[in-house]
Amino acid sequence: MANQTSSQAEVAAPHHDAHAPSNVRVYIQIFVVLFVITMVEVFASYLDEPPINLETWIEITVLVALAALKGLLVVMFYMHLRFDSRWFTTLFTTGIIIATLMAIVFLLLWGYKASLGGLVL
Repeated sequence: MANQTSSQAEVAAPHHDAHAPSNVRVYIQIFVVLFVITMVEVFASYLDEPPINLETWIEITVLVALAALKGLLVVMFYMHLRFDSRWFTTLFTTGIIIATLMAIVFLLLWGYKASLGGLVL
């Protein structure tokens, strides 16, 4: 029974190693990068406060860009998309692009409708 378990583990191990790095150091480095980006986001959330006093749209742009970078790192390394087939990357990217475009269109339509005097039901 023990021989069967070890042989199954040996068969499964090469498949897993081909798709993802087994180096814990890579995961720790990505964690540190994500932590630093989070700290920059916390600092960036105060960009419209009196000492710096930047426009709100600049603050929002910086925060969205940092969030997109963090999301990209998580998807690439922790979800192993970087090591998977290009087909999975294409499917995932297409879905994200469609969802983002839909959100932008709905926000623009909602803003346009609100500028006309509110929603009429």
